[in-house]
Amino acid sequence: MQYLLTKLTGLFRSTPVCAMAISLLLLLAGCDSSSDSRSSIPDIPAITDNDGDGVPDSQDAFPADPAETADSDGDGVGDNADAFPNDAEETVDTDGDGVGDNADALPSDAGETADADADGVGDNADNCPADSNADQADGDVDGAGDACDALPEVYAYEGVFVPGASAVSYTGQTARHMLIAGLTDAMVALTERPGEAALITSELQFYVEGDGVDVTPHGFTVKGNENVIPGPNYGDVSTGKNLDGKIAGGNGEGGGETGRLIGEFIGWDEGMDADPLPIELADWYIDRLAAEASDGTTPTIATPTDPGVSINTVTVDAWGRDYRQLLQKFLLGAVTLSQGTNDYFQTDFAAALDQEGTKNYTAGEHDFDEAFGYFGAARDHNSYTDDEAAGKGGRDGWSNGYHDTNGDGDIDLRSEFVFGNAQNCAKRDRGTAGNANPTDYSKEAMDAFLAGRQILSNAAHDGELTEEAHTALMAQIEIAAKTWERCVAATVVHYINDTIADMGDYQAPNFADLDNFLDMAKHWGEMKGFALGLQFSPFSPFRDGSVEGIDVADLSTVLDLMGDAPVLADGSQAGVPPTGTAQEAIDAYVANLIAARSTLQTAYEFDAENVENW
Repeated sequence: MQYLLTKLTGLFRSTPVCAMAISLLLLLAGCDSSSDSRSSIPDIPAITDNDGDGVPDSQDAFPADPAETADSDGDGVGDNADAFPNDAEETVDTDGDGVGDNADALPSDAGETADADADGVGDNADNCPADSNADQADGDVDGAGDACDALPEVYAYEGVFVPGASAVSYTGQTARHMLIAGLTDAMVALTERPGEAALITSELQFYVEGDGVDVTPHGFTVKGNENVIPGPNYGDVSTGKNLDGKIAGGNGEGGGETGRLIGEFIGWDEGMDADPLPIELADWYIDRLAAEASDGTTPTIATPTDPGVSINTVTVDAWGRDYRQLLQKFLLGAVTLSQGTNDYFQTDFAAALDQEGTKNYTAGEHDFDEAFGYFGAARDHNSYTDDEAAGKGGRDGWSNGYHDTNGDGDIDLRSEFVFGNAQNCAKRDRGTAGNANPTDYSKEAMDAFLAGRQILSNAAHDGELTEEAHTALMAQIEIAAKTWERCVAATVVHYINDTIADMGDYQAPNFADLDNFLDMAKHWGEMKGFALGLQFSPFSPFRDGSVEGIDVADLSTVLDLMGDAPVLADGSQAGVPPTGTAQEAIDAYVANLIAARSTLQTAYEFDAENVENW
């Protein structure tokens, strides 16, 4: 019996399904009549299975878990629940991609397992898998992110038709900036020439109409007296150029940009007919300036110590209008801003992928370049500080608004000089540098031009402008156009502030001194001239409905509040005396300018502190 008990006990202990039969053996053993035999049987410990899963606790890796009995990899997670039962480092695969969560960089994304640059974007989707860029920015939408495929910092692009050669060209725009500069210099140089109104008009219209400019020396100089190229003539820059052929609304004779005036021309009444064009106002300014310079008289103003101080300039009339400032600033809007935003930025770029003639660029690339040319930035504009781009100081060789970037000893006006509104952007950025929310209009505009041009360069090389690329291009165009105009509007605000300050120096009914009068006339002319230019862009908040409650009627009101002449120290405006005291008239006009400034702040969403400090 002892032998049988030993053998059965061993069998039952090795066979879990029969474990409970041990009690039967004990009963049989109790039937042996020999007391000695019973006392020799060893005690057998009780067999337990706490979780009732059929596996004795002594053999169950999880005696309290009926769902688990084994842990092959010894990681504390049962084989049934362990997604990786033979890998002690892994237990869960949340996204079911076959890679455990501990090793999976993106455990909730079945399409990703690795993130080499640890930017939170899986390598399969990451447009720069080796360069951290959580924003995945891809300015030119070519599939490679900006972090590993940086957008150019310089406006330089290789052509597709002549590999290795430049595809950038906007010489006509440079020539027109130079014509505006030449016209400005001619106005500044004017002196009293009695009886020569017709000749003076002809001399100034030369720059507007462009007859003979190709063989005329441009005489363009820079502050440091470096040699400038191209030259010596305007025609060496670009042939056949003028201003009246590109002014919004046309040249007044049925030619030019007759379709580029948006709605009706607004903002100036004196000397205009019932259906005025911008060219008519430009011509009127020239005629008035010629009259001032040829009438043989000089206006006088009253100061506290002298009732008849001669103003000693022919560019300002007795009503305080500086025609040099009015005409120059007006042309920057009616020609350059208009052409850039309402002509070249309106190109159907998807349909402009063919080579333009025999040139090394597509039609679309060239149109975009021409818009950039009208903006006026140097090609390496982002390398300039705001002081340098504004011509207000900085590094040697940069401080005057130009730089010999290629080191050839010449200043190339087509690429190394900052013209027009690009300079205004830098000036306004300078004016906010110490504020809580400083602007960076120069870089915002330049970055948009660079990204947009790169998209077009990609399209030229690929032979197509995809829908995604077209959408990105139009977004960059909108940024460039709106930022460009913000620079102009901010400049209007700047000169509103200057004009208000000048009027604050009046000693009504007298001017404080001659400089008080001349400063006011200059600042008012710049204010009004730039403000007139705000009507020429289709991207304007006064045109596109982008700012709730703002439309072109509000711009018309702004221009009306400014009037066609400033209020003088005696309270008169455009020759009309005040109805009350001089100070009452002055205060009322200042209130008008503040109202105009408030409208501009709303329309362009300017920061209040910046508006106060510009």
